[in-house]
Amino acid sequence: MITVSILGMDYYEAIRRTKPLHRKLVDAYGIEENELEFFAPESFIIHDGFEQTSFRLNIKVEAPEEFMYKEEEIAAIIKDSLKDVAIHKRILFTYFDPIHEYLDIDESYPEYMNDDNTVKAEDEHDHEEEEQEYRETYEEPYMGDIISQFDEYVQEHPNASNEEVYKALTEIREKVTASHHQNGDDDVDEDNIDNRD
Repeated sequence: MITVSILGMDYYEAIRRTKPLHRKLVDAYGIEENELEFFAPESFIIHDGFEQTSFRLNIKVEAPEEFMYKEEEIAAIIKDSLKDVAIHKRILFTYFDPIHEYLDIDESYPEYMNDDNTVKAEDEHDHEEEEQEYRETYEEPYMGDIISQFDEYVQEHPNASNEEVYKALTEIREKVTASHHQNGDDDVDEDNIDNRD
């Protein structure tokens, strides 16, 4: 069994992103569909008291020793598939001897739930209201250009301390995020966002 753990990624986004990645990794490893699974807990990457979620991503691939030679190929596939999820990624491979792996599969049930064996119960929810609530909760992050503002700050303040640089980046991000939410779309007018002193 190969397990890919994704830490620091919204788990709803992870569900969507891992579907195409599943097929690519199964093909690259040359394994059966049921020999790969993903683990995406609700998690945050934190550094020095600052949340790094959607900025950094930690990925751990746990695989049998026989697949060690595939490491570079697998790392490239993962990086390419998740390139727009976070700015920075760390991929760690760990290997084990399969004699130490124990699977307990109940043959009276399917090994995995999927579209064919999952019952979808009809309910009386207001689906439109539910969809609106989902959009508000899991709104796509602003993907416009804030890097140029940050670069401008760094050029104007070459002697700034790490703390001052982090503070400036945080303020730029907060202002862009607030403007993005106020506008309700991704078309934030960059000219209306102040540069930091």
